[in-house]
Amino acid sequence: MSERLIAVYEVPGPAAEAEKTARAIAFEETVELPFEFPLPARIREEIVGRPGAPSPVANGRFRVEVDFPAALAGGRIGALLNLVFGNASIWPGVRLTDIRFPDSFLSALRGPNYGVAGLRALLGAHGRPLLATALKPMGSTEEELAESAAAFARGGGDIVKDDQNIVDASFSSFRSRVSRIAAAVAREKTPCLYFPHLSGPQEELEERLRFVLGEGLKGVLICPAVVGLDAMRALADRRRAVFMAHPAYSGSLYAERSHGIEHSLYLGTLMRLSGADITVFPNAGGRFAFTPEECRDIAARSRSALGGLLPAWPAPGGGMNLDNAAAMTHDFGADAIWLVGGRLLMHPGGPEAGARAFREKMPD
Repeated sequence: MSERLIAVYEVPGPAAEAEKTARAIAFEETVELPFEFPLPARIREEIVGRPGAPSPVANGRFRVEVDFPAALAGGRIGALLNLVFGNASIWPGVRLTDIRFPDSFLSALRGPNYGVAGLRALLGAHGRPLLATALKPMGSTEEELAESAAAFARGGGDIVKDDQNIVDASFSSFRSRVSRIAAAVAREKTPCLYFPHLSGPQEELEERLRFVLGEGLKGVLICPAVVGLDAMRALADRRRAVFMAHPAYSGSLYAERSHGIEHSLYLGTLMRLSGADITVFPNAGGRFAFTPEECRDIAARSRSALGGLLPAWPAPGGGMNLDNAAAMTHDFGADAIWLVGGRLLMHPGGPEAGARAFREKMPD
């Protein structure tokens, strides 16, 4: 119990109330007992979290730290989430903003399989952002999706993925659709990678992933908030594939900024810990209310030092057009994936011409 894991929260003030909340978190997330319960000294000293003093941030809120024994997380994603934000997530106004990990916790997790350098090697693309798109809309035929994917590959696109709402009712329909799209992309003889959406019943996920890899494909799109962060982690540990994590269903964790989990902690750090090579998030200026600072913070946490884990690719999407290519380069640098959907598909020349136009705007 000597190594410690420090969770950082923002909580409502005033200072005395923030201090009380920190103490409540320390007890609730470990022994789940009232303060006055006569705990044995050993449990109080070795198990109960240690709250720090509050410090003001803004809007009457305070930053507090709670120091937990790292062994309580056990090097496991589920145990970590339950420890730092289990019952505390039910209290209004409590937001988890950071976690500082000891090396012992990080060394128990593999993280991304490929990371930034590994994906560049797969594509043979160096020194520039990558260009990705999504196959849509839902309701398109297999043939229509396959042709769209092939056109994007011909235009110089790097990654074409299923839209997250393209799902298959049966394994047989999944096999049919994925095989057709994969063959269409392969016929173009470009480095472009196709990532099918790995969804379906939990008991079929690994079999579907085996099929994808057996088709010669290198990765999948997955929605960790739907299938579970630790489910993605387990799949990434067992199968060497690129995992492109989509944020569907996760908005309730971070969209309300006085509660939940900090955008960058969830979409950056926790995605990497759970095995994501690529983390998708809404870009500022699109349909969702992410700020430029939040987007830059997600990108920073995706690629910053985190024990021995490989850096992951930030993949901002939405609100992207040819006119803001310079801003994308400035905000995210070369190690980012530009996920362009509607604007690319709506290009006058279609996906092929759209891909070429966006590639021309990318820095070399």
